[in-house]
Amino acid sequence: MANHCSFYTTISGDPERIAKLSNKLGESGTLGLKDYDNLFDEKAPEDFEWGSKWMEFWCEYDEGSDTIILQGDTAWQPICGLWERISEKYEVFVETSYTEPGCGFAGKDEWDNGEHTLCEESSYIEHLYYNDNDYFWDEITNNSTYMEFDELVEDLGLLYEKLSDDEKQRISDIHKENQ
Repeated sequence: MANHCSFYTTISGDPERIAKLSNKLGESGTLGLKDYDNLFDEKAPEDFEWGSKWMEFWCEYDEGSDTIILQGDTAWQPICGLWERISEKYEVFVETSYTEPGCGFAGKDEWDNGEHTLCEESSYIEHLYYNDNDYFWDEITNNSTYMEFDELVEDLGLLYEKLSDDEKQRISDIHKENQ
């Protein structure tokens, strides 16, 4: 069974292009490389890298809007090849963020008319710290129930050195409470 990589993607551009993409995607479903022909009205290039075996998703789209939001899961890793191709072929802006807690990574990518304009990667725990701080502390609490303190610090990696003394003390206190 694959680890699931969760994603949240916003695609924006000309409302007619967004409507066409929305019609091709539908409200929800599962897509894979086999669906390339339908999405792009052409055969997939021999060397095309989708990015993952499949994606399960659901869409938020209001007719006439210049934006469509997709969220869901993929197998193992983000589907950057698909987002890049959508950006290129539909001439739209694509912004995606993803997390994979099982393998401990996260990131954010952007494409504008097919050009990769942003690529940020981090550890899963670092992503939580900067993007969902409340959940970061929940993870620290959960991890403290089965990790030794040194393992907890090691899991935080370089982020631990960036934490304030108060945050380091909070981690120590949480760990002591859960041992």
